[in-house]
Parts: sequence; C-alpha cells; structure tokens
Amino acid sequence: MMGVLGVSASAKDWEKLEKCRLIMSEYRDGDSFHVKHGMDEFIFRLYYVDAPETDSELKDRIDEQAQYFDVSPIRIHKLGKTAEQLAAKKMQSDFTVYTKWEDAGGQSRLPRYFGVVLIGKEDLAETLVSSGLARVYGASSDMPDGRNVNTMFDQLRKLEARAKQKRLGAWEKRKGDAKDTAAAPASEEEPVTDAAETTGLVVEEEADYAVIVLKWPNVPTVAFLRAEAFVNLERFEEAEAELQLLLKKYPEHDQKPRIEFYIALSIAMQERFPEAVERFQTWLADHPHDILKSETEYWMPIAMFYDSRYEEALPRLEKYAVDYPMAAYAPEAKYRAALCRYAVEDYKACALDLGAWLEKYPEHFFRWEALVTRGDSLAAMGELELAKTNYLRVTKDAGAFHYLALTQLAKVYKALGTEQDFRDMAAVFARFIQENPESDHVVDAAYQAGWALRQANRTEEARRLYWNVVERFGNNNRWEGFQPILEDLGKLYGDQPDLYLQDLRAKYAAALQERRLTLASRLALAEIEAAPAATQKAAALEFAKRYKGDYLGAEALAFLGDLFVRDADADRGLPYLQTLLQQFPQSSFAPLAHTRLAEQAAAKRNYTNALAYADVAIENMGDPQLMMEAVFVRAKSLEGLQRYAEAVEAYQQVIANRISPRALKPEAMLGVAASLEAQGKVKEAIPYYQRIYVMYQAYAPAVAKAYLKSGEAFEKLNDRPSAVNTYKEMLETKSLSGLPEMAMARERLARLGS
Repeated sequence: MMGVLGVSASAKDWEKLEKCRLIMSEYRDGDSFHVKHGMDEFIFRLYYVDAPETDSELKDRIDEQAQYFDVSPIRIHKLGKTAEQLAAKKMQSDFTVYTKWEDAGGQSRLPRYFGVVLIGKEDLAETLVSSGLARVYGASSDMPDGRNVNTMFDQLRKLEARAKQKRLGAWEKRKGDAKDTAAAPASEEEPVTDAAETTGLVVEEEADYAVIVLKWPNVPTVAFLRAEAFVNLERFEEAEAELQLLLKKYPEHDQKPRIEFYIALSIAMQERFPEAVERFQTWLADHPHDILKSETEYWMPIAMFYDSRYEEALPRLEKYAVDYPMAAYAPEAKYRAALCRYAVEDYKACALDLGAWLEKYPEHFFRWEALVTRGDSLAAMGELELAKTNYLRVTKDAGAFHYLALTQLAKVYKALGTEQDFRDMAAVFARFIQENPESDHVVDAAYQAGWALRQANRTEEARRLYWNVVERFGNNNRWEGFQPILEDLGKLYGDQPDLYLQDLRAKYAAALQERRLTLASRLALAEIEAAPAATQKAAALEFAKRYKGDYLGAEALAFLGDLFVRDADADRGLPYLQTLLQQFPQSSFAPLAHTRLAEQAAAKRNYTNALAYADVAIENMGDPQLMMEAVFVRAKSLEGLQRYAEAVEAYQQVIANRISPRALKPEAMLGVAASLEAQGKVKEAIPYYQRIYVMYQAYAPAVAKAYLKSGEAFEKLNDRPSAVNTYKEMLETKSLSGLPEMAMARERLARLGS
C-alpha cells in the first residue's frame, strides 16, 4: 500500500490545490510537469525523488543516475520515458497538489516549485520509487500530514528495497548494463550477491513491504562507508538522509562522532546555516576531545560567515588560525576573518590583515579575491591610489576576478577624474579587449573604454572603437551591452545627429546585404530608440513584422516587450518577454521581464504567480529603480494574498527609498492604508491617505482615491464632521474634476445629509 496523506494539511504553510490537471502539450518527465489549476498554470517538481532524465543534453545528471542505478547511461533515457509515461497515466484524471511554493529551480518561462502529488490516496513519488522508476533524493521539508523527513526517507528506502528485490524498473538488470565506471555505493538493503547466492540474507515481511536484512557482523561499517561515500561525492542531500538513517538504525555506532559531524557538514553544504551552526555547537559539547574537533571548530564559523553572522564568526576564525597554525584550513580561516572585518566596515583592519595575508600566502587560491577585497577596503577609506595598485595586480590568470577588478578600478578612475586617469582607464579596457577577444565582457569593456575616451575629449577614437566593436561582435545574439554603446555613439556626434543616423543606416544596409540579421536588428532598434517617444511604437510594430525572434538578442526582446506592455499592449509584449526568459534565462534583462510579467499577473489577480515573478526579479536585480517597481508589485501581490503585515513592510520600502519612481509612492501609500484597514487598523490608515493629497497633487487619480478612502475611513470611525470636511475639500479640488470619484463623493455627502 502507498503512504496516505490526510485530507487536510497539518502544516500551516502547505497549500492544497485540488482538481489539478496535467498539461500534456508542455514539456514533462517523470518528476516534473506543467499543471493547470483553475485558470492558473504552474510547474511542479516532486519532493523526495528524482526520476531518470529524458533530456539527453543533461549528460552529468544522466551519468550520476546511471551510477546510482548501476545501469548504462543509454538505458537512463529509456527509463526516463517509462517514468514519464507512468506519471502521465496516473495523472490522466484530476489530482491534488500540496505545495509550500519552494523554488525548485529550472529554466522554464514559469517558476518551478516543489510539490507532493496525490491521485486519490496514492502518492506519485512513492509510486515511482516502488516501480523502480525514481531514486530517493534529498529534501528538507516535512510532509503535509506531519511525517518528518526521517520518516519519509525511511518509508521510501523500504519501497526502494522492495523494488530492488523484485527487480522492477531500473533494478531489472539487463545484458549491457555493466559499466566501466565504478558503481554507486551499495545499499545495506540491496542484495550484494546474485539472486541464487543469498547466503547471509533473509527477507522479513514488515506490514505490506519487504525489507532485506543483512546478517553479517560488519554491516554497520559497510553502511557507514556507503554514507561517507555520498559526502565524498558531494551529494549532500543524499548524504544527510543516509547518515540520519544510519544513526537511527545504529544509535551507538562506533563512528557516531564522525556521523554527527558529517550530518552537520551536509546541512551546511545545503546552505541551511543556522541549523548547521546549532549542530556544530552541540557536537563540540558532546565530543570535546574527538579527533574531529579542529574540523568542527573551522566549519562552525564558516557556517556563521555564510549566515552573515560576521561578529560571531570573526573571533572563532582568528582563534582557529592561532590554535591550528599548520592546518590546511589555517590560511583560509585568516582570510575569512579579514572578510568579516570588511563586512562589519572595519576597512582599515581588513586592509592591514589582507596585506599581511597576501605577503604570507602569495600563491594561495584566494589571492585574487583578496586583492580585489583589499582594493575595495582601501577605496572605502579614500586611499584611491593604493586601491588602484591592488586592482592592477589582478592579472588575466585570475579568471572572473580579473574583470571584477577592472570594474572596481573603473570606479577609482572615475572618482579621481583627471584627464590622465581617463586615458589610463581607456588603455586598461582596450588592452583587455585585445587580450580577451572571446570574453563575454568584451562589449562592456568597449563601453568603459569609449566612455573614458569621451571624458578625455578623444571623441574620434571613441567613435572608431564603438563602431568597430558593434560591427565585429554585434551579430551574436547571445551578447549584451550594445544598447548603451549605441546610445553613447549618438552623443559622440554632438550637434550632428543627422550624421549619426546617416552612419547608422549605412551600416544597417551593409549588415542586411551580408545577411548579418542580428546586427541589422540591433542597428534598426538603435534608430527606433533615437526617435521621439511618440513614434516609437509604430516603428516597433514595423520592426516586429520584419524580424523573427531567432535573430533577436535579449536587449531587443526586452525593449520590444517593455515598450508594448507599457503601452497597454500586453498581448503583443508578453511573448517577447517570455521568449527572453526561455532563450536567455541568465540575461541581465531577465529581471525586467520578470517584473513586467509580475505586473501583468497581478493585474489579472493571479497573485501567486505575480509574487513568484516579483521574488525572482528582486533576487537577480541590478537596476535599483526597477528593483523598487518589483518590490511594489510584490507588495501588491502580498496584499492580494491577504498577507497584510508583509504587504505593509514591502510598501514601506517603496515609500522610504529615494530611488523609487515618484509615481509609485502615492500608490504604495494607498496600499499601506488598504492593508492596515484590512487588519482593522482604520485610524492608522488615515494619515497615509492624507499624505497623498497633501504631497502628491500631481497624481490626480491617486489623490482622488485617497480623498474618497479617507472620507470612508472617517465614516467607519463614526467621525461624521471629518468625513464631511474631507468630501467637501475633495470637491473643491479643481484638478480632480471629471474623475469618477467626484460623483461618489457627492453621493457620500448627500447620504450624510450635507
């Protein structure tokens, strides 16, 4: 029998979605699928299990699954299709999904969430495991019916053992399944000999499943080695589950201290830092003289560091470096201690510590990051020349830190602001382009160099550099950063804008003739963006007819989608934004797409999707002003979901932040007031309404709503005179004439007998 969930979720943060339907036309596999619930579409991935992959591009994942099941990688794809078919068959009628809206990653146009799928009383995850079509996989959430993680893993392991014994699904060994690579560590529930040679094994029936019990005396050691193998393979979710199960079966295991340490470490590696710190502290109290004490004294402050508990981590890291000066982790402990000083804004101490550290460990793996951080500390202290020296020490051998150092160096050059500094800045970035022509940073480097040349009044050089980079690299739709270059190019023509358009059109014609259509699309869009705002939409419509999405990069898709959506043409704009997220999920324009999709979802009162889009946008945002737009729609979604206290907090962020678009502030105040009223705090809401019609007269629709809502609030408080005065003041405000709220105010006054 399958495990049965109760009809109502016991954990308050689980949400139950009934009468769900599988969307057959969308991509799916055994453990991940598109689901229709009412008018909403979601993507869910099952908790606790991992079905064989059907996408042959995911080679690393397929190899990992092949190792786990001890089959050939070729067979994984076939097993994946079988799992997909089984899941689709089970979900051919209505089913229920329990979810906590935890992010499950993925690169689809919609966010993907973890979920538990029930078909009647049958748990789909358990069905897949018991059919040998999914492996037991990591999860950290208790079940909706209250079963904890350990209980759930125990149940799934027993179902897996039964599938192994019956040789179902992936456990059905076939000719050709033997692999050259080493098999995954053997499970203590799995028969380790051929079916005909079962000496030492006995099958015991427990309830309605079979459990294989090994009778050899070395089983605890073998089980420990299996669990330890998961740690060594950095499969920490599985390691945690195996280690927890091991301690449950053998509570007095002779490797108990090491098992408990591995559990804490696995939790830390899953970024559950508060829980990891607590376990490390308990471990030190329980095993003060164990050989792993030094390891624990290192990893505990590291977990604190990543949990942003810098003041707690700092003394522990310094003590570790003193107590264990010859340990392999000692240099990193000293380095992390210096980073803690930077995090608490003790820049002078950070710079001194990193200077000494770099002198002592000149070839350490972290030396490049240390040079950048030391430069940042010196810059924060105003020691710009010294900061410059540190950034310039970061060479191309530093990998990603090389360009990071250059971007920080650019800030120093701009702060110093002399002509020589601008010349030096241009030379540094020009050299980067010459030495790294295949780098993803080439376009940005060209912009930095061109900008610096313009500041140094070397406009002709800047113009040549810009055009060279646009023509050389602009036909690759994967590269971004051309928009600011083309915008800056227009400025370089000064009082000759017609000459800029002439050059733009000539290069556009050449690109068309050479069939370099992505480059042509960039140049065409540059002309549209240079045109007056009133003519942009008509030009964009013509552009959209001419160019297919295949040729467009993220910049073009973002521009078109944003233009159409803001012009109230969402049906035309949203497909561009969705294509952007599908084709360029890591693009710097993805947050813009997520923000606009969030706004549209909120407008349709699909607040769950709106909140998900807004959260993703905020998490990856680079543009501060757009960030506030995303925060606003997040607040709107929280209000729509009746999470009023959280909504108030988010609205307050918009109100308090100076970079928020001014038009959003009265709307945010309306949101705060509405959320307060929804919590029964009518008196507290009134000042927010009043601030709008005192401070934001230019925004007539918001002012009209604020007057009306303020009057209604006074009525709720039985303060008739204040309500009457508010409505009268509203009717005397000439800028509001013609708005529908004015008629409503007259009705209110008439009702009040005034």
